[in-house]
Amino acid sequence: MTDENYMQTALQLATQAKGQTSPNPAVGCVIVKHNRIVGLGTHLRAGEAHAEIHALHMAGHDAEQATVYVTLEPCQHQGRTGACVDALLQAQVKRVVVATLDANPLVAGSGVKKLRDNGIEVIVGVCEREAQQINEAFFHYITTKMPFVTLKQAISLDGKISANKGQQTAITGNIVQQDVHNARAEHDALLVGSQTILTDNPLLTNRLSANKKQPIRIVIDRQGLLPQHVNVIKDTTVPTWLFTTKSYSFTAHHVRVFLANNWSLEDVLTTIAQAGIMTLYVEGGQQIATSFIQQQLVQRYVLYIAPLLLGTGAVSMAATTTHNQLRIKETATLGNDIKITMEVDTCSQGSLKN
Repeated sequence: MTDENYMQTALQLATQAKGQTSPNPAVGCVIVKHNRIVGLGTHLRAGEAHAEIHALHMAGHDAEQATVYVTLEPCQHQGRTGACVDALLQAQVKRVVVATLDANPLVAGSGVKKLRDNGIEVIVGVCEREAQQINEAFFHYITTKMPFVTLKQAISLDGKISANKGQQTAITGNIVQQDVHNARAEHDALLVGSQTILTDNPLLTNRLSANKKQPIRIVIDRQGLLPQHVNVIKDTTVPTWLFTTKSYSFTAHHVRVFLANNWSLEDVLTTIAQAGIMTLYVEGGQQIATSFIQQQLVQRYVLYIAPLLLGTGAVSMAATTTHNQLRIKETATLGNDIKITMEVDTCSQGSLKN
């Protein structure tokens, strides 16, 4: 087997942990000796052992003079866990194949350098694109100090999200609902505006996914409009963060209030990033969607399109004049609906400004 073959196995391991390691990256590791896999490892969650450590434990003495395949550059600094580079040196591995360098300034090439300085052969760039794709949210978070934002909307064929303003309208089917809950389980937090709470009174929890991870509920309620009986306040199973300029008359142990004279979206994103939120799923209505789009704060768009027309009097997905060129990443049919995943085409976006 080739380096690419073994790295593909490591990438599969990393993918299995995607969404549960935040604010750390998802990493997979494979250790090979005499063309036989002797160690496998995945970083499962922040604060626990990294992928290399799990793989080294499995390999035991077979790690000596073996080749290590890892999807992200091994760390060489002491955090909540020990430095992976030191563990690899202690195990006396012969060769390390790295898919991509780490964008974290605490690593950023220093891990590879230390391995090479100690006589370890290191190859970088095997399956690099796939590895960067798995951790695109982590790289964005590390380099911008902002969460990776996914904007989700369920729309009709004519781009509407509701038949009438202030009225909840069922757009898509049950399979889409399942998919949305799966997506919630892959994110650290989800965000809506107070109008969505007042109109729909959602729980905003993951109830259908096999992954039991629950995202933090974030509500932008600048005027302090939320009453105590809404679900995000009554339900104590998941933390709720409220961003507001007004005081509330109620208190609850699961509710955290962020109070300021003014909250811009950028202020909100900066604040939650500092609190360790790496991935954010935006499920708000027209006003929230419009603000995120206009301020170009979205990295990924997910649209669920239903085969129905709601007409000219219905509420559009967004009321914006901003011209964003998007690139289709993936399409899928979910029952009678279509899911389109898109990313911002930064090259085209730049040309529009010129």
